[in-house]
Amino acid sequence: MVKNKRGKTFSCMKCGETFEAHPPDDFHQVASIKPDGVEDPIKVEYRCKGKGCNHVNVLYWGYQKMSISVG
Repeated sequence: MVKNKRGKTFSCMKCGETFEAHPPDDFHQVASIKPDGVEDPIKVEYRCKGKGCNHVNVLYWGYQKMSISVG
């Protein structure tokens, strides 16, 4: 596995300060704030560097959930 070099911008859930987060690998490219929002979630914590905030933001990286309908 090769670590993804392209970051994505998110906002701190407490203060709104933006931070850049990188997918943990090439297979887990979709981020969610809930573990059930993606398939095969990997929990990654990001500590806010906003002035005086220090809040730990959690993202779950995974695959996009696919729904299959049988018609």
